[in-house]
Amino acid sequence: MAYVKGEKKSLLTPVAKGPDVEYLKFRTSFNGEDCHYPDEMISGCKMIEKCIDCCTELSNIRDNGDGGYVVDINASLVDHVHMLDAVEIVAWVVKQGSRSRIYGYEMYKTSEYDGEADRNEVFDEPVLCVKGEATFVVDDPIE
Repeated sequence: MAYVKGEKKSLLTPVAKGPDVEYLKFRTSFNGEDCHYPDEMISGCKMIEKCIDCCTELSNIRDNGDGGYVVDINASLVDHVHMLDAVEIVAWVVKQGSRSRIYGYEMYKTSEYDGEADRNEVFDEPVLCVKGEATFVVDDPIE
């Protein structure tokens, strides 16, 4: 299938805004700067940081750019991630108060880099790597 210049943008999912947005997905990978351990393994802190970035963006979308302050993070590291592995992060609203929001999040590894073959192996089923919840407090909540 050939694409005409400018048509690729039409393939993107429209970005919704406002308090009706219930979840958000990020797709990303880890590069060499994120490596912390032997065998190019990514630190758990970096993995959680990317999950919190997804939660912050969800808060930005829901509260007109006020991502709020992270006041509590609970996370479980379930599986490892290495440099150049592709991951998908999903964040969703668990509970919303007048100024606080609790977001759930999970990170799934969707493909794993194979250095010997110099390519990524795409999984049939994503592998859960991180799961948790984060509590945010916003200054100027949407009414």
